[in-house]
Amino acid sequence: MNLILCFVILTLVVALICFYPLLCQFKAKDEQNRDELNKALYFSRLQEIEQDNEKGLVENLGLLKQELQKNLLDDVPAQEEKVAVENQSYGKIWFACGVLASGIIAGTSYFMVGAWQAESMLMQTYEKLPYFYERLKEENSHPLSDEEIQQFSTALRIDLQKTPTDAKKWWLLGQIGMNLGNARLAFDSYQKANQLDPENIQYKLGYARVLMFSDDPTDKLKGGDLLRDVIRQDHTNIEALSLLAFRYFETEDYKMAAVTWAMMLRLMPKDDERLPLIEKSIRAARDALESQEKEKSKSITPDKD
Repeated sequence: MNLILCFVILTLVVALICFYPLLCQFKAKDEQNRDELNKALYFSRLQEIEQDNEKGLVENLGLLKQELQKNLLDDVPAQEEKVAVENQSYGKIWFACGVLASGIIAGTSYFMVGAWQAESMLMQTYEKLPYFYERLKEENSHPLSDEEIQQFSTALRIDLQKTPTDAKKWWLLGQIGMNLGNARLAFDSYQKANQLDPENIQYKLGYARVLMFSDDPTDKLKGGDLLRDVIRQDHTNIEALSLLAFRYFETEDYKMAAVTWAMMLRLMPKDDERLPLIEKSIRAARDALESQEKEKSKSITPDKD
């Protein structure tokens, strides 16, 4: 309703700006030509009188000239007023036609390509938000399709415009962003959730995860700090230990990488499918550490001739 009202007001303003000159252009033009019209009529009548005088038809030339001047002064304003009224009426008609035409063109364009269609679709998607929450409960057995995830993302963002301080919804939007492969959406959403509830380990871990995969070294440093905070709060958090171990390996701190992966081994169940991969990672870290120490010893010990 507000959108339609704004549309009507905007159309009237544009029409007034564009067509208002039609209301006054004739009047302004008549005022400018009044003197010329007086002169034209005066000289035309004067010429006729002089022609009659030459033919001997005029008895008192001076009196006729005086009456001519008096009649012109009385008649011309009356004629001017009549013309002005007529022209003003035409101007109002043209103004009304211009406003009507503008409204028709603008209305047709809006309903053909305007934002109302997109707004209607967004509201329909938003109304499906309870359905998507129910579908989440079936995610393991009946996963959401890509189209449903896109619609869920749109509906959740509309909802967050109304409840921008709901950290849980921001975290959920970050999860959706990860599923969609939308790094920016995931980053912004996890960041917002962590800002709203900085002590929540789940939100902090989600934010740290996207920071660790950033190309910006500053983001990686911040992600590492968040992971250490998570481990201080929960030293058995396998995901935080895994991300931190990869961070150590990436920065060539192979000793800490091996130690962190070893901590994971002690915490994981004996039948966990990830155990072989963790053991392989520990061996890779130890081999890299051994090669690193050999390189250091070569650089310290000078070659003997």
